Amino acid sequence: MVKTAADPDPRLSSFYADLTSLELILGTLAQEGVDTARLSARDLYSRNLDCQNLGAFPVLEVIARVLDEYGPAKPGERVLDVGCGIGGPGRFLVDRQGCRVVGVDLLPLRVETAQALAQKVGMADRVTYRVADATALPFGDGEFSQVWMLDASIHVREKARLFDELARVLRAGGLLVLHDMPGPLPRSMASATRRAPYYAPTLPQLIRQLEHAGLRLLTWRDTTPLVLADFEQKRAAVDKAGAELEGKAVPEQVRRRLARGRKLIHDYLDALGRDGVACGILIARR
Repeated sequence: MVKTAADPDPRLSSFYADLTSLELILGTLAQEGVDTARLSARDLYSRNLDCQNLGAFPVLEVIARVLDEYGPAKPGERVLDVGCGIGGPGRFLVDRQGCRVVGVDLLPLRVETAQALAQKVGMADRVTYRVADATALPFGDGEFSQVWMLDASIHVREKARLFDELARVLRAGGLLVLHDMPGPLPRSMASATRRAPYYAPTLPQLIRQLEHAGLRLLTWRDTTPLVLADFEQKRAAVDKAGAELEGKAVPEQVRRRLARGRKLIHDYLDALGRDGVACGILIARR
């Protein structure tokens, strides 16, 4: 059964609830001495606080450089960010390229947090968010000059419907920007795939699906070293946080969330390192 925006997979909601906390983001900024009453988008994305794509901010910078070769979004153009999460990549785009961004996500909590952060950084007039299903987008044909989908297509079972929709809302000559982890996923990812839905075709299968939707592959750029480096940093941060909690009275919910985060990080490190899974940027033109 295809989940609709009103009926997301409960596993997906639970999985991303652990990664969605406005309070944690603002608390981290305050600890670093940032005035949370006068925030900029860069205050967030440069610290990886709202960039939850694999590889975080460094991968966004690589995507921007790759797009310089094929045509970055122009000021005022509309870009769709599918599976926008809490909105960091979209706000990065608005800040760097001056375009306007519409973000959609299946999970209301993610959309609410993205909206709150856009208000905090003064971008509510240039980036908007709504709850929507990526396989049934609530937009007309050819509305966007670019469509971005970073590390979210892996959670969508109906790939043909997904890519048909992404192609449909792109204008002729527009660019699809994906960051993806092609399959097959190794057994080291088993705990992650039990916690959330993962559907990862091989890279050749992914390219065939895009072409069937009327999209022409322009490039695939491997980002695995950047993603590995980001997970190494996350492992160090989680280990430090765990050490700081030792001997303290901490709610059990916090300890469980930390343990789940540590396990997920180790799964990705094993998959991308020992087991040879790759991540990359895929650019295609309609």
